[in-house]
Amino acid sequence: MILERLTLCNFCLYRGEQTFNLAPARRNGKGAPIILIGGINGGGKTTVLDAIQLALYGSRALCSKRGALSYEQFLRECIHHGVAADEGASLALSFRFAAEGEENLYEVCRAWSLRGQKVSEELYVSRDGVRDRWLSDNWNQMVEELVPLGISQLFFFDAEKIRFLAEDESCSAVLGSAIKSLLGLDLAERLIADAAAMESRFVRQIRSDEEAGEIAKLESEIQNHDAQLTAIREQAASLETERDGALAMVRQAERRFAARGGEYWKERETRQQRIGEVRNQESTIAGQLTTLAAGGLPMALLPDLLAGVADQDQSERTAGQARSLLGLLKQRDAELLRAIKEAAVSAKAAAAVREYQDADRSRREASASHVESRLALSDRAREGLLHLRQRELPESIAEVGRLMAQLSDVKQERESLERAIAAVPDDASIKEVAEQLRKAAEEQATVTAKIRNLAEQEKSVTAAREVLELQRQKLLGKQTEEEIGTQEAARMAQLAARTRETMKEFLRQATTAKIHRLSTLITESFRFLLRKKTLVQQIHIDPETFAVRIFDDSGHALPKRRLSEGEKQIFAISVLWGLARASARSLPAIIDTPMARLDVKHRNHLVQRYFPNASHQVVILSTDTEVDCRYYNELAPYISRAYHLKYDEEKKMTVGEEGYFWTQGRVEDNREEQP
Repeated sequence: MILERLTLCNFCLYRGEQTFNLAPARRNGKGAPIILIGGINGGGKTTVLDAIQLALYGSRALCSKRGALSYEQFLRECIHHGVAADEGASLALSFRFAAEGEENLYEVCRAWSLRGQKVSEELYVSRDGVRDRWLSDNWNQMVEELVPLGISQLFFFDAEKIRFLAEDESCSAVLGSAIKSLLGLDLAERLIADAAAMESRFVRQIRSDEEAGEIAKLESEIQNHDAQLTAIREQAASLETERDGALAMVRQAERRFAARGGEYWKERETRQQRIGEVRNQESTIAGQLTTLAAGGLPMALLPDLLAGVADQDQSERTAGQARSLLGLLKQRDAELLRAIKEAAVSAKAAAAVREYQDADRSRREASASHVESRLALSDRAREGLLHLRQRELPESIAEVGRLMAQLSDVKQERESLERAIAAVPDDASIKEVAEQLRKAAEEQATVTAKIRNLAEQEKSVTAAREVLELQRQKLLGKQTEEEIGTQEAARMAQLAARTRETMKEFLRQATTAKIHRLSTLITESFRFLLRKKTLVQQIHIDPETFAVRIFDDSGHALPKRRLSEGEKQIFAISVLWGLARASARSLPAIIDTPMARLDVKHRNHLVQRYFPNASHQVVILSTDTEVDCRYYNELAPYISRAYHLKYDEEKKMTVGEEGYFWTQGRVEDNREEQP
């Protein structure tokens, strides 16, 4: 599927008729899948996403601004406020879709206006430029074959809203339905249901009246359960829309709360408690520094003096040793001369020895006499000096360095806390906004609880239906085995039963195989986009419940709540990317607000790895703080065309211009070649 053009006329912020060319082109023989649409917050980006969904699905569209409004009231609100309600609004979406080797160009036109007190809506569908009445009358059925509503939110999505895949445990049913449709597993389920219906029809021809009545009763109960499931799912779809509206109110309240300094106000008591702790730490560190200063630490200021004392002590010790040695030398010299004399050594040699001995003693005596004994340190004092220089002072200096660094950090934290406390708004200016935020959050929580309750009801009714279906199948199987009545009917019933059981086994094995491949693709996508490469080792999808579980590199289950807000968004995008890669359906990706909650590294991965490869056609709806100048230049080789949604404050309208925030016209060197 390739989206070609979207035309809006008097739709929400878009006054008059405005057309966006969404078809991807080729540049220098290579695919350029990205259509970049930039606008400020509130400038009409999400309106483009809503317009595409509304054109395709009408009253069933999951539009962001519908909330709890009825479809008629929603259409009324979508007419630009600057034009008369009877002039109305319209949408036209054209797209190419290939099936069974044949490509067709479809155009869906949806127009509505106020007629009296009611909204009148018209739908026209054309194929290959020719209006097709049958398609127009049966479009809801036809669009389910082309782009089923259940999977549309996995390809046309608000990047912030899809975080429910990483937060809401009730998403398994939604994800399971989408997975079955995307991977073609729903076809096997329909075949199983058809085989069961065929078996039932043939068995009716061969069963007894008593058993027929029992089977009819079971079938009636099954139909009642089916009706309950339909009602529950319709109510859940309505609540999903209501939750979107509640989420929008929460975001609006959060923005007002933040603008008033709400985060400072909310953390006021925590910060006041922390600043007391920090001041105590500061006082403790100062006391430790004082204790060090009262010891030997001041001597660290006199390293040269300490070195001089050590040198003087060494000189005095050497001189003392020399004086002690002189006495020994005199005795030795006398004994040596005596031995020489007894050995009858010549007088000349004896005189030379005596002269050497006298000169040596004189030199030693002179050396010892030059050192003045000023210190006369005891051995204990000498050990104290050595300990002070080699151990006590180095350890004290290192401890002072550590304490000073710690004191600097503590002072910095105290000053930061003091600034934060000083920025806290007074209660009068913030309480009203805080109350609005609380009510909005409660409303969202209430709707979410209702959705979870419905999911539990659906699970319970489904389980009860399965029990009834099992009972019915046992009765049908019993009748089939007995083969009473028409032999041909019995044979066909047996074949239908065997077909049903075979298809069940095929569905089980096919689901396990495809889910395993899907889990692998989602894991690859998540690790490819994630900043922390060691955080996640594997993502597993249960083939029966479709619950998604994350495992770390130690093989332990990682609760989704442990993920940061940015990691949750990356996880949700990875799930959708894995589904797109595993799907046989070739659908475009439309991504609204893609990087609002991501840090720089995750943004880099999304720009460099995801956007160019997300699909054969990628429509990105972004602010200038998400896809900024740097990211625009990185994406430029993959951009077919860019639009800037320019909001006119005076006229209260948005105009779509070719070019991005700081560019005009199409991307340079864009030689347009339709794929």
